[in-house]
Amino acid sequence: MSGFLRRLTYVTAVVLGGMALTAAGPRSAWSGVYTDEQANAGEKIYYARCASCHGDELGGIERAPALAGAQFLDSWRGRNLRRLLDRIDEMPPTEPRSLSAADAVAVLSFVLRSSEIPSGPVPLPADRTQLAEISLDRAP
Repeated sequence: MSGFLRRLTYVTAVVLGGMALTAAGPRSAWSGVYTDEQANAGEKIYYARCASCHGDELGGIERAPALAGAQFLDSWRGRNLRRLLDRIDEMPPTEPRSLSAADAVAVLSFVLRSSEIPSGPVPLPADRTQLAEISLDRAP
């Protein structure tokens, strides 16, 4: 195959691949975007690192907001999971970015489960571009 044909094949594949991603578009967090294993791991991390500020029931304490339930869902409605992961990365204020990427995604999974958002068979990715395509909206 000539160099021109190889480049043409590559460009065609990239364009068609991009079209497929665009056609799929954003998806809802309610479509099962994390696994039970991730949420279970996140629960342990949450109680070790986050509960002192956000509470054992994730309802928030003083200045720390709720991380579950109607109040949480209303606060984050219309936003994507990348923004929520970015917020998790800012915590705690005295030690931002103290969680590994996998641990932060696990905590995010636990937060989703705590608002009764269902799990699924595929793990929530740590890739922020992919997380930007997953919206947090009202239950279907």
